Amino acid sequence: SFMTHFFPDADKVYAADSSTDLQSVLRMVTTQAPRGIRWRDTRPYMLAERVEFDASAADPQVGRLAITGYIRGANLSANRLIHIPSFGDFQIEHILAVPVAMEAAAGAAIEEDDEPVELDRADPALQDSLVAANEPDQLNNEQTWPEDAEMDAWKTQMAQMEQQEEEAERANGGRVVRVPKGMSAYQAAWIPEDDNEDEDSDSDSDMSDDDEDMDGEYSDAESMASDNAEQEYEDVNTAGATSVNGADDQDEDLLSAEEEAAHLKAYLKERERRNRDDAQFPDEVDTPMDRQARERFARFRGLQSFRTSPWDPYENLPLDFARIFQFENFKRTQQRVLRATQTAPARVGMRVRIVLQNVPRDVMAHAENAGSQRPFVMFALHQYEHQMSVVHFTVTRSADYEEPVRSKDPLVVHFGFRRYTVRPLFSQHLHGGATVNNVHKFERFLKPGEVSVGTIFAPIQFGTVPVSLYLPTSHDGALPTLVGTGSSMHANPSRILAKRVILTGAPFKIHTRGAVIRYMFFNSDDVNWFKPVQIYTKYGRVGHIRESLGTHGYMKCFFDGPIKQMDTVCMNLYKRVFPKWNTELWSEHNQTDEQKRQWIGPVVEPSVAMEI
Repeated sequence: SFMTHFFPDADKVYAADSSTDLQSVLRMVTTQAPRGIRWRDTRPYMLAERVEFDASAADPQVGRLAITGYIRGANLSANRLIHIPSFGDFQIEHILAVPVAMEAAAGAAIEEDDEPVELDRADPALQDSLVAANEPDQLNNEQTWPEDAEMDAWKTQMAQMEQQEEEAERANGGRVVRVPKGMSAYQAAWIPEDDNEDEDSDSDSDMSDDDEDMDGEYSDAESMASDNAEQEYEDVNTAGATSVNGADDQDEDLLSAEEEAAHLKAYLKERERRNRDDAQFPDEVDTPMDRQARERFARFRGLQSFRTSPWDPYENLPLDFARIFQFENFKRTQQRVLRATQTAPARVGMRVRIVLQNVPRDVMAHAENAGSQRPFVMFALHQYEHQMSVVHFTVTRSADYEEPVRSKDPLVVHFGFRRYTVRPLFSQHLHGGATVNNVHKFERFLKPGEVSVGTIFAPIQFGTVPVSLYLPTSHDGALPTLVGTGSSMHANPSRILAKRVILTGAPFKIHTRGAVIRYMFFNSDDVNWFKPVQIYTKYGRVGHIRESLGTHGYMKCFFDGPIKQMDTVCMNLYKRVFPKWNTELWSEHNQTDEQKRQWIGPVVEPSVAMEI
């Protein structure tokens, strides 16, 4: 019905047209119980009633922070960490039971008086560490001595690189060298590179003591000549351009406001064009004509089946993957961690005082500035939730945001009760579960109306928590711009994000099941290199490359049936992509005043009771 479409979670819709209907609504409200928030009820959290700070004698900017309030959600242990939004995670020193009757006699809350009863004290052997990432050992890999063939190949590569640098210098107008005044550009071109000067300096350091004494006789003359060094030398471009005293005119590189606006407009237009092309021709790229395809797509591979072809998840991993943590069985670890909260000493409903250690003074200043405008909230982390891993979350793009959202764009993610600045990678979400090889297609843009999966480096999160994505800065300046919403998934570093590129070609001649294809490659070496990869057409035919024809990239192909002249021949290549280690905790005190107004919102005045 109409109401069910807009209110799918409502069991029944009540009318309020008459007094009888209003009585029915009030009767329904009095008998209803609010639904619990499952992700919040599975962990301890507290709404602080009082916050106190005790500065350290060694460093006044760091000290102990005492938070008094009622424990909610789940039981709390002193061996777990406490997360304070915008400030990070802190260790617990001890937990004290502070009943309401003892509050008046407690006096200084942080000082350990006889009145409060100690419920739990942190055990150094069992307390969670603040180390979030591993330190990779770069010398742990095996290193063998290079063979003669490898050395010859390296020398050939270095010679090619030097030749390319010389050609680039000639194309860019030469290089800039420092020469005495009066020397021409032709003479400056014969001066060797700085590498030779470094070699000369190294050889000069091996001179004998007699030569050093001889140099001392001329030290006075050299000190007199050093004052006029800038006047006797100048920078000369080997192509003939000269700059006075080697000073570059940096003002010429700066853009005016009009030029900057024009460049921004061109960038946004190009971004919109790429988004449109990705929607019309997804993943299609042009084979470069000035570069061999086997070099351009050297890191790509062909797959017989995207869902079943084997792909080793631990193959050629970047160094950042040596810093993360991975579980052998994530679900079993999650169940064990959640069961551990049942035996924690600090029970739900107790009024306690939690004393944190090594807390910066800024936390107390934040609590004092917030005052009655906003509550001071803290959450307890489960075991291992401080460690970094590869975290995934589902996301659905908001219908109100129409600008293109590209992978690796800077965003602010609200991950349950934690907020980070991230650059997520988006991939396809399979509703039926993971594939056999756990390979998922990388998405260049967050598509509207579809559920995608975001991947970032972030602390581990047990349970399913809500996730929302926002722009770092709002366009209208009033409220944060919502980009998308979703929920968290399991931390799984072995999930493979495969970036696909499609090489296309056009039929040149067709003879029953065989055809000559062109424009996919432009030399015979590339045809022979990609010969084992399966090809297909947009009309559903599947085939393979038989042989190369000529030297311009023409190739003879065979298909499982006759193809049409207007058909397009495609080849899929895949490359695994990885997220970058750029996740940072979003901190409120690092934002500008305008950004704070966006995220905090207007000040809510205390409500006034109505007179009846």
